[in-house]
Amino acid sequence: MESFGLLSGSDRSLAVQVLRRRLDVSDIRAALADIDDPGRGRKSVERIVAELDSPSRRGTVRLPDAQITEFLVDRAGFGLLESRVLRERLALKASPDELDLLHSYSDGQKARGGRREKAKAVAKRTWRPGRAWPRHFVKVLDLPPVYAGLPGEPREADSLEVAPFVPLGELEDFQDELVLEMQDILSGSPGANRGVLTLPTGAGKTRTAVEGLIKWRLTLDHRNVIVWIAQSEELCEQAVQAFREVWTDLGHRSEQVRATLKIARFWGDAEVPEDPDVIVASIQKLHAAVRDEEESLTAVRERLGAVVVDEAHRMEAPTYRQVLTYLGVFVHHRGVSPVPLLGLTATPFRRDDDETRQLVNRFHGRLLVPTKLGNDMIGELRRRQVLSEPQHEVLSHAGPAFDMGSNQRYVDHFQQFKDFHPGFLQQIGQSEDRNRALVRRLLELPTDWPTLFFGCTVEHAVAIALLLRRNGRTAEAVTAETRTATRRALIERFRAGEISVLCNYGVLTTGFDAPRVRALVVGRPTTSRVLYEQMIGRGMRGPRFGGTASCQVIDIQDNIRFRGELAFTHYTSYWTGSRRNL
Repeated sequence: MESFGLLSGSDRSLAVQVLRRRLDVSDIRAALADIDDPGRGRKSVERIVAELDSPSRRGTVRLPDAQITEFLVDRAGFGLLESRVLRERLALKASPDELDLLHSYSDGQKARGGRREKAKAVAKRTWRPGRAWPRHFVKVLDLPPVYAGLPGEPREADSLEVAPFVPLGELEDFQDELVLEMQDILSGSPGANRGVLTLPTGAGKTRTAVEGLIKWRLTLDHRNVIVWIAQSEELCEQAVQAFREVWTDLGHRSEQVRATLKIARFWGDAEVPEDPDVIVASIQKLHAAVRDEEESLTAVRERLGAVVVDEAHRMEAPTYRQVLTYLGVFVHHRGVSPVPLLGLTATPFRRDDDETRQLVNRFHGRLLVPTKLGNDMIGELRRRQVLSEPQHEVLSHAGPAFDMGSNQRYVDHFQQFKDFHPGFLQQIGQSEDRNRALVRRLLELPTDWPTLFFGCTVEHAVAIALLLRRNGRTAEAVTAETRTATRRALIERFRAGEISVLCNYGVLTTGFDAPRVRALVVGRPTTSRVLYEQMIGRGMRGPRFGGTASCQVIDIQDNIRFRGELAFTHYTSYWTGSRRNL
């Protein structure tokens, strides 16, 4: 069976051998420019890696030619052949028989002309990873099958491993309390049928919400559809699995649950099926459907029983307002609607600030916080080992000062969004001294500690992963540009302990479930407490819920000249232990 995610050493070595045999350095450089061109004013991943690999040669922008083939293979992973430039160069340098086998493959457009025209026609053929054409391409050119991409098998596996049914554990008392409060809200009259449920990440917020929703729905004569709205596909899939697990578990425990529960995934290219019981939808997909006035949503609106907004602090965005208004849920301060509305948020640390008060006002002033945990909710959850004990460290480095005020765009962006402009983050992520300190600290962490690294940019996350691999550590990178199938495969390998460090930019802050994360390295500065809490929340699940007893959280102390404070400076009282690495 093909290897997904982390490439095996033999796959990597064979790919390097094949490319070296078939192509020259100019071909490899052309393919790398196709894969690793970040645009004007941005350092490529190659340059970031080259600068750290050659500290004695300041201003280094390229790796030596002798290393470039290995770098190309490492940079692209099993998406290597998604580069049309590389496919064309390989076809052009193939033997006449090989080129004929590629060019004459069925259902492809044939070229009229010589070798170059045939190679262009081969490269232009649509590349769908894991399908017949990519498998044919790698076979003809003697490349490892893994480079055909995901999915790797044209049919189901010959054998199937079936796990036994394991009932879910009983809800904790604080979760039972919230389920009862949810029942009261969901059954409330207009004006009293909204609330925000809040629990720290790792404390079972999603399962609590799903239990409450299903138990409420079972009390209704007409079991109308529940619409669950989330920001990302990861959050959506997490909700789908929670509904599946809770419904299966209820069927084991209750005679009342014997019918099937029809759960619709409504994101990507999916369509709403007839008569769903639950629709889990991304806000992007719902907004597009509302904008296009899709007929399927009309039937949903007529059968709507309740709406849930995960990551409820995002509701101020116009897309959410437009979708909710279409569904008949009016979220202005005095908005009253017959459809119950439940918000979920994993950011309970700021219950008294203006942002939280504004959010709660959208929900008739109802904030669902478990009283059974007392006034010190975090401390009590740690005592119960529901949450882990975070050990905090501040990493200092002798790097340059970053002056945001030197660019008016950065200043305007900060004033509007209260956080750093992507271009400013790019500048920080390209600092040689800063990256050297980050890589050195990451390499000091035990190899058996599952570690998450949060980068400043796509290039930053990918470069750190490559630098770690070049130093013998198993590391991969996932970003918004990573194909969904690839991302899932990498995350599964990380959960299984086959990847030591998973580097990311912008995709693992929500909806990512790897409970045994042992260290978090926050390599991107932020002033947003919401974003910061989402990042550190990835490692906060304790042993009672399948996580770890403690988690190392490493922030980096940057010398940034701006009017404000970095988010991590607000959490002195949150850490159970801290130290500054000078």
